[in-house]
Amino acid sequence: MRVKRRCHIQIWRASPSDVEPAQWRDLTNLLDLTERSQAFKFRQAADRNAYVLAHGLRRLALAVMLDVAPTALVFTYDENGKPQLIAPKHPPIHFSHSHTRRGVVFAASADVPVGVDAESVGTEPLDFALLSPFVDCSASVLANKKHSPTTTFYRHWTALEAFFKAVGSGLSSAHPRLRFVPDPQGHWKVEFDAHQTPDITALASRAVVMPITSPIGCMASLAILEPLGEDITLVVHEKELSANVELNFYP
Repeated sequence: MRVKRRCHIQIWRASPSDVEPAQWRDLTNLLDLTERSQAFKFRQAADRNAYVLAHGLRRLALAVMLDVAPTALVFTYDENGKPQLIAPKHPPIHFSHSHTRRGVVFAASADVPVGVDAESVGTEPLDFALLSPFVDCSASVLANKKHSPTTTFYRHWTALEAFFKAVGSGLSSAHPRLRFVPDPQGHWKVEFDAHQTPDITALASRAVVMPITSPIGCMASLAILEPLGEDITLVVHEKELSANVELNFYP
């Protein structure tokens, strides 16, 4: 008998354009020395601000979830570059973030692995050739008149990135080509174009990918890996940085 369970996911989003000038100092002060050093490697202010906002938002969101100060959080990175929270001690928590010049998105859950990706829309010409090595965007997909070419491109690209973040590997040319298949809920299930190892096939069979509300000028997708042997109901809690969090709330 399959177990039925509610799985909670928090999604936080923010736009650099909504941050007040004085808040940039507060956000920067939340970061550790390594994060600040990385931020100031960006030559363009827009890229630097996106980085600071994304990492500040990550700290604020996890601090709220764990009831600690944002500056108390300590991160490390695995061999694939995936961030991991190592302090303070806490129950297992999955998280992922993505940033562009126009907006940042953060997702976290104590129930299921998550991956999230956001992309700015309309800043570059559409090039479906960039997608073709990674995901099926065949003529039948492109002929779907329900969505514009722009929506089709960015939904596939963000779904692709979000899936591999949920898996924990990040996007690579060594990955097998994916195919997204709609399910009855309007989400996407993941399949491979060719036979793969049992382990990676099992991961794909657990994946669900869906579009999520994104900052203005962006498109974003969320991917989760469903627990084996369980029927779940997703409960998504959405938050806006500017509307829900005061940056000086914590010491």
